[in-house]
Amino acid sequence: MRTRAWSCLGACLLGVIALSACGTMPPPSAEHKSDPPTVDPSVVHSLQRQIRERDKRIAELESQLEALKVIDQDMDEMKKQNRLPATLTPLGTDSPQ
Repeated sequence: MRTRAWSCLGACLLGVIALSACGTMPPPSAEHKSDPPTVDPSVVHSLQRQIRERDKRIAELESQLEALKVIDQDMDEMKKQNRLPATLTPLGTDSPQ
């Protein structure tokens, strides 16, 4: 029984030492850190141009959407004005015979 207790204690002690070593590693030095990748200026220019074109297209679409909203509002107003009120009777039926 005594041997078993000592071997269990020894195994636990080795486990604690192994786990404590994992947490005490020094941080990586600056030599191991990778530098940010260099970007080709032509790629940057191309992406900036694409963004400008996309922004122009968005502005055009927003303008068209606003114009369509105005047209839709005008059409709704015209429909409201062209409706006959329910109290009016059609022409020709209100004359006495």
